[in-house]
Amino acid sequence: MKRIFTLRFMLISLFAAMGMAMNAETIKYSDGDFWYCLKTETKTAELEWYGGSATEVTIPESVTHDDVTYSVTSLGYNCFRFCSSLTSIDIPSSVTSLGTGCFYCCLALTSIDIPSSVTSLGRQCFEGCKSLTSVTIPSSVTSLGDKCFYVCKSLTSVTIPSSVTRLGKGCFQSCSSLTSIIVDEANPVYDSRENCNAIIETESNTVIAGCASTVIPSSVTSLGEGCFSGSSLTSITIPSSVTSLGDNCFWNCSALTSIDIPSSVTRLGNFCFEYCKALSSIIVDENNPVYDSRENCNAIIDTQSNTMIAGCASTVIPSSVTSLGKDCFRGCSSLTSIDIPSSVTSLGNRCFSDCSSLTSINIPSSVTSLREECFSDCSSLTSIDIPSSVTSLGNRCFSGCSSLTSINIPSSVTRLGDYCFSNCKSIKTMTCEIPTAIEGNFFRETLIDYATLYVPESSLDSYKATSPWRSFGTILPISTTGIGEIATEGDACIDAIYNLEGKRGNGISRGLSIIRMSDGTTRKVLK
Repeated sequence: MKRIFTLRFMLISLFAAMGMAMNAETIKYSDGDFWYCLKTETKTAELEWYGGSATEVTIPESVTHDDVTYSVTSLGYNCFRFCSSLTSIDIPSSVTSLGTGCFYCCLALTSIDIPSSVTSLGRQCFEGCKSLTSVTIPSSVTSLGDKCFYVCKSLTSVTIPSSVTRLGKGCFQSCSSLTSIIVDEANPVYDSRENCNAIIETESNTVIAGCASTVIPSSVTSLGEGCFSGSSLTSITIPSSVTSLGDNCFWNCSALTSIDIPSSVTRLGNFCFEYCKALSSIIVDENNPVYDSRENCNAIIDTQSNTMIAGCASTVIPSSVTSLGKDCFRGCSSLTSIDIPSSVTSLGNRCFSDCSSLTSINIPSSVTSLREECFSDCSSLTSIDIPSSVTSLGNRCFSGCSSLTSINIPSSVTRLGDYCFSNCKSIKTMTCEIPTAIEGNFFRETLIDYATLYVPESSLDSYKATSPWRSFGTILPISTTGIGEIATEGDACIDAIYNLEGKRGNGISRGLSIIRMSDGTTRKVLK
């Protein structure tokens, strides 16, 4: 049975005062699994939603309501979104546009025939169609929206007709199986010169989109934003004609093992090499006037500021480096450990974010602050010793460090950023030397109800009364008694020294230690 929903809108303007009014009517109408918006003035229909679960779907060319026939001319916003069973679809020749996200995440869709009546493919039109292996873009199409084929991981080839004069951002990003890209030679805006398997903006000589088999022509002067992002690229030669690499240029090229930066490149965009987890060799030409990879460090350093811009698992930080820039090791999942020299005074935002294999790190006493998300999602990091030189922890600084069991916050810290210890699900003990409890949102999704907090004895009441610290399962005072004084109290002497993880040591280390005395008593000592 057909269900009809009618929505009438009366738009009244100032012309009403003159006895004039404007009427507009749209009708919401459903026929089986298809839901439409009927436009009475133009006698056209937009398919707003498909509610079925069929594997094969044929969209009707027209629908009839109250003896009026409406031509189906467009597929609306998200109309087939998450139709995970859909394998094929027949689009009638009456349709002229495919709307934003209309086939978003149709995971089983393997191919699609776009009729020659269609003039535009909307933003995110086929995003996430991971099984889509082929698509033919008809010569009627003039534009592809942003992220039109984003994460179409099975798409192997694409041909851009001469009619397409606009390519949105990220059109073919993360199409990891893409090996063939051809632009019609009559296209006035784009080309794929020298059979390069890339899309080049002709006027600016900028690579817009590339793939695993791209060979960058020597006439290219820049690599555009995200042009190789998410590709299965293993290696690439950047010619000496190139002067700039755009933002996200090689982002998430997880198979890329090495990169050589020529002397011509004087601009590196943000996030250029983030999440290139296989990257092990980074070399900057010694004649480059802006960047260097001094001492064969396998990193990119801004020469003037001595700031490390990008690193990898095999990076050795030179002692001349003074800061680690934002995102410089972000997503370096193969990094297990690294030595930060005492020359470094600053760790940038997200500096080691998502270094999921990093188990330990030594922060030198030269560092004064840990910036926003500095160690976020370092899921293998078990403990951290914050030096007494640090005065602030940025927002989400240790967020997502799910293996972190203990942490010491020195008294020098005067600021704790929002959610700086959120989602630290393994926290068992925390020592906070800050004299007065700081109120804030620090522990979201962290089970502090079952953890023990050690604070200065004089601040015990302050912490017990202040949120979120009062939520700790146990709050105890830190013993400020020195180790020598412990040894001389009464007849008891030191029998053993343990760290907060229960491991026995040869001596007391910085932070909180557990001292077992010969008479069977224990002491907690802060050094």
